[in-house]
Amino acid sequence: MNPVRHQLALVLALAIPIAACDDTTGVAPMTGVETAVVLNSIDLSITVFPTDSPELASAIGLAAAGSPVSVAARGNIVVVPLGFFPAAAVVDLTTGDVSSVPLPDNSGATGAAFLNDSIAYVANPNLGSVSVVNVSAGTAGAEIPVGVFPQALAVLGDTVLVLNAELGLDFRPARQGIVSAIDASSNTVVGSIFLTGFNPSAAEFGPDGLLYIVNSGAFGDGNGSLSVVNPTTLDEVEHHGGFGEFPGDIAFDAAGYAHISSFGYGIAVWDAVGDSFINPPDEPLVVEGHSISSGVGIDSDDRLYTLIPGDCVAPSVAIRLDAQRVFDSEIDVGVCPMAITFAHVEE
Repeated sequence: MNPVRHQLALVLALAIPIAACDDTTGVAPMTGVETAVVLNSIDLSITVFPTDSPELASAIGLAAAGSPVSVAARGNIVVVPLGFFPAAAVVDLTTGDVSSVPLPDNSGATGAAFLNDSIAYVANPNLGSVSVVNVSAGTAGAEIPVGVFPQALAVLGDTVLVLNAELGLDFRPARQGIVSAIDASSNTVVGSIFLTGFNPSAAEFGPDGLLYIVNSGAFGDGNGSLSVVNPTTLDEVEHHGGFGEFPGDIAFDAAGYAHISSFGYGIAVWDAVGDSFINPPDEPLVVEGHSISSGVGIDSDDRLYTLIPGDCVAPSVAIRLDAQRVFDSEIDVGVCPMAITFAHVEE
């Protein structure tokens, strides 16, 4: 969540507003070839490779302008909101074709999630709204007003959960985060969840069916935290502090451990069943000497991927650990990798 996130990119590269959540919620049955999709922010591309053949990685350009930091995938289709350029890039992984769906002016275009094979929701942080994108028709419907600075989304059934960062004009949290629940059948907000943490930026459903939300906090304040939300009752049922400096992304493994990335320390590992750290921020999971991670993902074989942003000037790498968390491979990606998700591509 998404999703480096918005404020950190302002520090690293002033031209790039960042916040997001990589998304595979609401997914169809997993058939086809599992394919990793890495979003490279600076060079406006995605790196695509079969998870069983990372040596076959290839790049697909997205647009001539933008500041993308979030990606969503379902089946053969990938959606990438383009940040300061008010549009979403739609990529067909079977053909490599890329199209662009216009979004409202000054959208900010960050955060996306699929509802079904045809419909994706894309957040407009600068406008406090969400757009409904028909990826088949290449159109966007009317905006749905949500909270202040929505920047990531998750979907459960017909409910779209929108993470509102509630940022002020200085891109620092003005108040605690709020989650807006949209009923997709009517495209209206039917509830709000008031979080304890600040700056919710990414989310993933845990093995217990609850939604785990990474709160990045304020850059430099070291107040990252984790909120646990019941998507049925629309309540925050738990809140855990201690996640340190600006955590950004989250991915669950088969054991129910949440891997949470941070530019500040690498990867923290949280046991969702035991409500405790396996690797706290001060004893993080450091992958091949890299104490920095701009995004994490876990494939269907329980292999862990961490994105290494490098200096965000030259192409970088994703590093993969196997299910036993032993080094497996290093995959060349583009400039400033920011998010990873997985698609199941029909041949």
